[in-house]
Amino acid sequence: MLERLGCRHDPGMAESKYDYVIVGGGTAGCVLASRLTENPDVRVLVLEAGPHYRGFPIRVPAGVVRLYQQGRYHWPYRSEPEDHAAGQELPYKMGCILGGSSAINGMVWVRGSRADYDGWAAAGCKGWSYDDVEPLFRRIERSEQAGDPTLGSSGPVAVSQGDAHTSPLNAAFMKAAEQAGYPFNPDYNGPSQDGVCVMQRNTGNGERSDVYRGYLKPALGRPNLTVRCDTTVNRLVVAQGRVTGVSLGPDGGHETVSPRREVLLCAGALASPQLLMLSGIGAADELAVKGIKPIHALPGVGRNLHTHPIIRLSYSCTQPVSLLPWTQPPRKWLAGLQWLLARKGAAASNHMDTGLFVRTNPDLDRPDGIITFVPLVLGRAYGDSDIHGFEIYMELVGAKSRGTVTLRSDDPADLPSFRFNFLEDQRDRDAFREGAKIMRSVIGQPAFDALRGKELAPGAEVTSDEDLNVWIRETANVSHHLVGTCRMGSTDDPETVVSPDLKLVGLEGLRVADASIMPIVPSANTHAAAIMIGEKAADLIRAEC
Repeated sequence: MLERLGCRHDPGMAESKYDYVIVGGGTAGCVLASRLTENPDVRVLVLEAGPHYRGFPIRVPAGVVRLYQQGRYHWPYRSEPEDHAAGQELPYKMGCILGGSSAINGMVWVRGSRADYDGWAAAGCKGWSYDDVEPLFRRIERSEQAGDPTLGSSGPVAVSQGDAHTSPLNAAFMKAAEQAGYPFNPDYNGPSQDGVCVMQRNTGNGERSDVYRGYLKPALGRPNLTVRCDTTVNRLVVAQGRVTGVSLGPDGGHETVSPRREVLLCAGALASPQLLMLSGIGAADELAVKGIKPIHALPGVGRNLHTHPIIRLSYSCTQPVSLLPWTQPPRKWLAGLQWLLARKGAAASNHMDTGLFVRTNPDLDRPDGIITFVPLVLGRAYGDSDIHGFEIYMELVGAKSRGTVTLRSDDPADLPSFRFNFLEDQRDRDAFREGAKIMRSVIGQPAFDALRGKELAPGAEVTSDEDLNVWIRETANVSHHLVGTCRMGSTDDPETVVSPDLKLVGLEGLRVADASIMPIVPSANTHAAAIMIGEKAADLIRAEC
């Protein structure tokens, strides 16, 4: 069974029969596995903790809500109580499945701004400016729009345009944003992000287009690639200043895999620092408290945790024009049938078709908020609603607050402890308050007069800055864009974990290649950037072979 799924089990794993061991078959890990095994002389092993699964909820774009509701293919991560956000314990949905979060995310395709990556380069990450990474984005993308001047045309990941005309509510949002003074932007992945836009998504021919389908699946038949699913890595093996392998097994020592060249850590912004710390790599005093012998002092491990926090406004609709009927029988069944027969209809969309990139402060050099419009009301935890309505939410992509990841214990089975420290920085609270006012201004435009009903959240009674501050603290939620905990930077900086070639500072034999290396989260959903990191890592590795 494993052989048919591309998850081949090999006894005698102690031999150095692999050049590279990839820890984590997620977004960047799948990219690395595909690119490195293009060379038939390079042997690669991928170790993935989750299962191999490609059912309809993953393939059907509209299935993303069901994936989030069920949580079957997510790690059950939950933050510690957030002191600056009314003590909330916030979940983080990270893919626990071959393909990782690329298999379960919302499919919104945003590269980020030029200023994001130029900022990385200016902070000591040579080779990561926008001019450096833009060709990588083009290598990834396969635009479904002929003659697209910005996106790539022949990459593994299909990128399509949303449709502002699928709902009267989408069309109203586009018009209302322009009425509020925001210009139409035909391509936010082009020279400028600012303005109201039709969102792009990684779907093709009505299906999710992810790294499993675009990168890993075509590579599974290669004899030099082995993928082991349902396999947990408990610790890194370190000897004489080098990471020599990884330890597997329920008790942390049943099996050791030792590659000839390098271990490539691609487990994500929570699991990657956790594995380093379990292996004695991190802040020495913190490791000792957990009963772990410090092997290599690297205080930046687990620090600089941040993401895009979210606030969401909800409204009822005075006309029955929302997506509500398509979430319930019999139209729900009809949508499924349309998708099965033609890959079209309501099930072929993620229904995040329109958006608005804004600056909550005119002095900013780039947008710090991405506003997305959805012609449906969902519960706070993506639950179903029973009213016609719509939602508008803002991701604070310029968040300044920073958190940490630490160990609960020295047991690899214990999920890490983490806290975002949401809203600790006053600038984040101010930006959210202004963002709420911007969203209300857009919905208050004449384009919505015939459609706008009652404001369900936060409610018309929440008007003062003080009331908005309270509402933000009590309801600000989390996007699933965690980064920064194995921060890339200059080796002169004591908080740096990996150098710009993604090698762990101070130890040989290990690179980290996932969202954890981002020094600052881009003003973008992080899926595209995580794939780019996988491509960049492959280039760096191949250049040294």
